[in-house]
Amino acid sequence: MKGGAAVQQNTVIDKISILQNKIFAYSNLAEREGKVIFPNIFTRQQDIIQNLVFLQRMGVNDDIFVLGLFLVDRLTTNNNFYLNKRNIYNLLMTAIILCLKMYDDNQNVQHIYSIIFETNRGMLNKMEKKFLKLIKYQLFVKTEDFFNYRARLLKLKE
Repeated sequence: MKGGAAVQQNTVIDKISILQNKIFAYSNLAEREGKVIFPNIFTRQQDIIQNLVFLQRMGVNDDIFVLGLFLVDRLTTNNNFYLNKRNIYNLLMTAIILCLKMYDDNQNVQHIYSIIFETNRGMLNKMEKKFLKLIKYQLFVKTEDFFNYRARLLKLKE
């Protein structure tokens, strides 16, 4: 069964990679609209996938990645702005950190967030606070919503 979980996790990461490619392809729209709210730490596409794979190897379940995407979707929908190559990394990683804190309690990961995301703890705290405020502190995701969102993600095609 463990092998099946690894295959499933790679599938989720592959789908996130596809989604990320689409976001990068359409990022010019957001840049023209000036809808960037987080500081630009990384703009390279591979940084996101490398960090997700690293977290996966540390035992983070793929459901955390799906929940993170769900929260980013909630944030962008509720606040009417676009994802782009400058904000996707910070938004997704901030959402994943919040999901790890709320749902996973993985002690191996919690003490090294700032190392994984190559930023200082103060910056991470600011991003978490801003993210929470923008989603109105609504971290809870209904089970049905989660499984519907996950199914849609897994159906994503190039």
